[in-house]
Amino acid sequence: MRTTSELKQLRRSVSKPLQRVRTDVILGSPSANCSGVGICRVMAHREGGHPDLSCPCVKAWLSRTDTGKLRLEFDKAVLNKVILEEHFAWRLFQVLEPYVVPYRLLPGLKIAERTIQPGVYQVWDTGEHFMVEF
Repeated sequence: MRTTSELKQLRRSVSKPLQRVRTDVILGSPSANCSGVGICRVMAHREGGHPDLSCPCVKAWLSRTDTGKLRLEFDKAVLNKVILEEHFAWRLFQVLEPYVVPYRLLPGLKIAERTIQPGVYQVWDTGEHFMVEF
């Protein structure tokens, strides 16, 4: 659980302008054909669609915080009830397998800096977005 001072710092970093990339995120686990939870694929927005329309694909902003964490800000307006219940229940986001964000989306970063590790991550409601820092 975060302290009040950590929440204040998080709010400041949300309002602070960051270099962000518009992306489409396919939710799910890569080894389970994008079913389940986690990050199956991240691609530039409208990069060419995604392979299977049954896979949940949502719009998100991708950025890197000033502390070096990866941040995804998911547009709440496009999250339907099924996606909310499966991927954002209890304001937690679970990742079962590591996922490496493509170099073209985060140029100059090493693989370790572009890797989302397995774990359970806090989901922050910023009004328009659900924000997750990895």
